[in-house]
Amino acid sequence: MSEGWGVRAVTATYLPVGYGSHHWSVDDAAGGRWFASVDVVPTGEPGALVPALGVAVAARDCGLSFVVAPRRTRDGTLVRRLPGGYAIALYPFVHGRSGGFGDGLSPVEAAELVGMLRSLHELSPSVCDSTWGPVGVETFEVEGRGRLQSALGEAGEGVWSGPYGERLRRLVARHAEDVARAWRRYDGLVAGARSRTEDLVLTHGEPHPGNLIRTPQGPVLVDWETALLAPPERDLWLLHTRTDGRASGEYTTLTGRPLRAELLTAYQLAWWLADVAVFVELLRHAAEETADTSWSWEALEATLEALASSPPR
Repeated sequence: MSEGWGVRAVTATYLPVGYGSHHWSVDDAAGGRWFASVDVVPTGEPGALVPALGVAVAARDCGLSFVVAPRRTRDGTLVRRLPGGYAIALYPFVHGRSGGFGDGLSPVEAAELVGMLRSLHELSPSVCDSTWGPVGVETFEVEGRGRLQSALGEAGEGVWSGPYGERLRRLVARHAEDVARAWRRYDGLVAGARSRTEDLVLTHGEPHPGNLIRTPQGPVLVDWETALLAPPERDLWLLHTRTDGRASGEYTTLTGRPLRAELLTAYQLAWWLADVAVFVELLRHAAEETADTSWSWEALEATLEALASSPPR
């Protein structure tokens, strides 16, 4: 960190928070505290990570004080590559109370989040034009789809090994048609949106309670690794479902931008399907049962039941 950011670390404490990245709290020699986030970059290059983090930097520099953006390195970049296919970004440590994905939001908290999203969506995408590369654009491709389809095809026959092998195979086989039906519905819902680029805004991607931190100065939004140019529904679908539509109505009142019901539903389906893909892949290759795999198994069961019995509105 000294070479990258001029920060001389004294201690680094692993933080078991979030999903998909690795995090540390870092104390420096000057008495400061930082938050280090390490992401897997399989190709050895940060790829879309840097432009996504560039959205956070641009939004913060435009005056959006609720954005927690990474600190630039000494040579002006946003991440440093690490051996083994990883990249590290450094953030100011935020002192406050963080939430979890499943936490509820009070009407006041939901309104605060709607206000944040309004401010973000009203930024011109041109503010992100920089040396960090072009911001990614929504393609409506769901990560892991191919691997999940392969698993669905294999679940009807053979024997799966590992601690979850046979029970996982039976679970996947039992819900294969539910998943296939969800894919068909998703494809139909997004078919008309693929060619509509005039409605795209800068989106965070995952503005849920787990990425909100309550500070004495107010709530802030973290975890910008999935920022994209996308329809606003990408940021509103979860608020819409958890407030019975109230939040999406408030958003439309504030922005004058009506939200499309088909995209709100599509993004909920995409979230569920991506989760199923991640959990199946993880459990198929698990060598042992751990706290993480046990949680993933329970989450997979719940998500598949949701797909089967509670189709998105």
